[in-house]
Amino acid sequence: MARQGGVLVGAAQAWRERDLLAERLARTRGLVVDPDEVVLVNGTTDGLRHLLTVLPPGPVALEDPGYRAAVETVRGVGRDVRDLPAGVPVTDLTGSAAAYVTPAHQHPLGRVLPGAERVALLEAARAADAVVVEDDYDSEFRYDVAPVPALASLDRTRVAYLGTAAKSVAPSLRLGWLLPPPDLLDAVNARRVVTHEGAPWPVQRAYLALLRDGYVDKVVRTARRVYAERAPRVAAALTPYAELAGPLAGMYSTWLLPQADAVRARDAARRAGFEVNLLSGYCRSATLTGLVVGFGGVTDEELDRALAALTSALG
Repeated sequence: MARQGGVLVGAAQAWRERDLLAERLARTRGLVVDPDEVVLVNGTTDGLRHLLTVLPPGPVALEDPGYRAAVETVRGVGRDVRDLPAGVPVTDLTGSAAAYVTPAHQHPLGRVLPGAERVALLEAARAADAVVVEDDYDSEFRYDVAPVPALASLDRTRVAYLGTAAKSVAPSLRLGWLLPPPDLLDAVNARRVVTHEGAPWPVQRAYLALLRDGYVDKVVRTARRVYAERAPRVAAALTPYAELAGPLAGMYSTWLLPQADAVRARDAARRAGFEVNLLSGYCRSATLTGLVVGFGGVTDEELDRALAALTSALG
């Protein structure tokens, strides 16, 4: 038996899952990594927490608006949060231990980080000796263009990569993977051995079977087709009333409109049995307002009813 991340698993199975994940990351995200560099975790926030515990002291810069669970994870380990205005090039990370970003599909505005801004971000991280944490949460669900290669493919020594099975399989699986910079890998694994924290063996085994049998690739292809059909329907319904914040991709789209209109539409959707988030709920310093409209967890008929509720309130 081999000890992986504080959990005893069969050595052959532990190696095989990480081997398949490494192969898939190379094929789909342009990341060439050794299977031993793949750390299995209980979702992306768990991976973020493991990484933060081995970094030097200092605040963490996070996009604003941005992923709320990441903000709470940073605060939960006792670090201060530094706001990075989403859509503004990052050129200075002085004093920050890390910068958490979603470059393939900024959450929640949807913007893809341009090449020049990726280079600038990495240069700022090198100058500040900070780690860039790339949360690659739904990059596989691009349907307008081919997925952009992972930021980590530009510099594995400076970027920690986070991936998840939540979008491609199910959130309840609670399985993700962390690829820390090579010089932090031993520290992450040493801490996990001491704390006995790791992805449960039955979950690892289940995901191994899904990878090996091609189920994950099949689900991604099917979901991409479904989302590619639904996204224009959402756009057609909401374009008369709101401004699309970013390109159509993934399983949600974000719409800019006055807060009073957004609240009215949110409340109408809630009365119809649907939960639609306010963009303001993702903001800290930012003052953006609007709606974040997901379309991945509903049937086509439910989506039509939700859009009808929103447009009736906005019309």
